[in-house]
Amino acid sequence: MTMLPSIRARLARALGLISILWCLAVTLAVALVVRHEVDELMDNSLQESAEIIHGVLELNARQLPLGRLPGGAMAAAPHEEHLVWQLVDADGTVLLRSHRAPDRALRSGAVTGLGDAGDQWRVYGVAFGAAGEGRGLMLYVAQEMTERAEVRADSALYAIVAALGVGLLCAQWLRVRLRRELLPLAELSAAVSRFDPLQPGAVLPPASRTELAPMQRAITDLGERLARRVANERAFTAHAAHALRTPLAGMDAQLAVALRECPPELRPRLVRSREAVGRLRRVVSALLTLFRSGAEPRWEALQLDELLVHLPFEGLDLQARQTGPLQADPDLLAAALLNLLDNAQRHGATQVIVCTRGQGEDTLIELHDDGRGIEPAERLRLQAALDAQDYATLSGLGLMLADLVARTHGGALHLLETPAGFGVRIRLGPPPVLSAPMPTTTG
Repeated sequence: MTMLPSIRARLARALGLISILWCLAVTLAVALVVRHEVDELMDNSLQESAEIIHGVLELNARQLPLGRLPGGAMAAAPHEEHLVWQLVDADGTVLLRSHRAPDRALRSGAVTGLGDAGDQWRVYGVAFGAAGEGRGLMLYVAQEMTERAEVRADSALYAIVAALGVGLLCAQWLRVRLRRELLPLAELSAAVSRFDPLQPGAVLPPASRTELAPMQRAITDLGERLARRVANERAFTAHAAHALRTPLAGMDAQLAVALRECPPELRPRLVRSREAVGRLRRVVSALLTLFRSGAEPRWEALQLDELLVHLPFEGLDLQARQTGPLQADPDLLAAALLNLLDNAQRHGATQVIVCTRGQGEDTLIELHDDGRGIEPAERLRLQAALDAQDYATLSGLGLMLADLVARTHGGALHLLETPAGFGVRIRLGPPPVLSAPMPTTTG
């Protein structure tokens, strides 16, 4: 379940993108609606104001003959005038106006209803009634375009801020809900990461959500099948190694006797045969060690030179240089070194330098030989196969077994870039920290 963090990250990114797009869409919709509604509201205000002013002027005009209208601004106390009005005759002469209205007619001709007077005014025109019959009087009520734009901008701004605030709150709520919904999956992921089907009695805890129960059962079944398969493979390998080791030992003994008794012309063939049998014995021994019952390494403090002394290699100059502490499983490490040394000998090496050094809590074991080496492209291909544990593309058992031993110790195998020969590094992880035994008390 190591894929869960990436799933959660992708979901979070998708949710963030959806939230942003949703907020932008809502904001755009709100802005358009507000613009339409504000324009409609201001136009209605113009119309209603015109009707009110028309009624007032109509009443006053009956009491005051139109010929006596002053032809200028109506007297009024100083105030902020958001709507202006004009009373205009058929000739376009302004008979009466509010104090901020222009002294020229807002519209040319008798134009009723809503319209624009250039890019400065929004105008509503009303034909004057009975008091102005025969004279073509018009009442114009107008509002400045700049003021309308300011009202639209303020309304849209407040609506956008409110929409964004609500959108952000909703996005945060969705994130909290998403995190809460993914919590059971995270718990299952943590349980799977601790689940080792090779351990006796290993089981996964019951799923906390009904929809996760099929996944929990599938992982449990998969673990059981893997455990059975690994157990069968280990049993087969161990039995095969045991079955091969005895006849190989007999063959080696018979070849040793034959070497002492054979004529000189047959001796080179028997030597090569005995070397092949010895290599086969080492491979079988390594397989038996690696696939023994119980794959957990037995950590011990080791001396490199003492370990190399017991490795049966004739004709190979081994030099040990231990510069750091070495803790590992002696049998597994010997199996890895046996296969690496065998590879070096088969590729023409006569000398191998084995050194150790520490790096943090890890231990590095490096082998450098004077053999033929490999091409850089082939080294990169082999390293990629080791990193991916794609052992099927490797040409032999040596690197695979060494990598398996390193991974069993919590490390990995790395092929070194060397000017000549071949170099390989085994990285061993730190040994487990053993808890101190409980003190005993005596009565």
